[in-house]
Amino acid sequence: MIVNDIELNFDITSPSDILRYKQAGERMEKEGELIELPTVPPDDPTFFDAYIEMLNAELRIYGNFLDEVFGEGIAEQLLGNNPSLNKIAEINEALGAAMEEQGKEFGVRLEKYKPNRATRRKK
Repeated sequence: MIVNDIELNFDITSPSDILRYKQAGERMEKEGELIELPTVPPDDPTFFDAYIEMLNAELRIYGNFLDEVFGEGIAEQLLGNNPSLNKIAEINEALGAAMEEQGKEFGVRLEKYKPNRATRRKK
């Protein structure tokens, strides 16, 4: 599958790939629940430090997810040297589209075998 011009070794029809995706997603959600939004008002001098800390935590968790699912170093390749929540949103959209495309390709292959073998032989 290709996401943002980077080839990812992932197959939506592979149980091990889907299990890895599921487990990494669950871990990401669990860790994400521990992240707190800054509670200080925006005009407080410590607000930016708290905001940066929150952003870094979000980026670290998502980067760990990408590396766990698609292989070590993929997060750096996809997020680049200036990661952001905006890039995460773009990557999520691209991943969804790539998985959908992979599903469509599999559906086309599957059509060759429909109806089942016994029905095809009767014809």
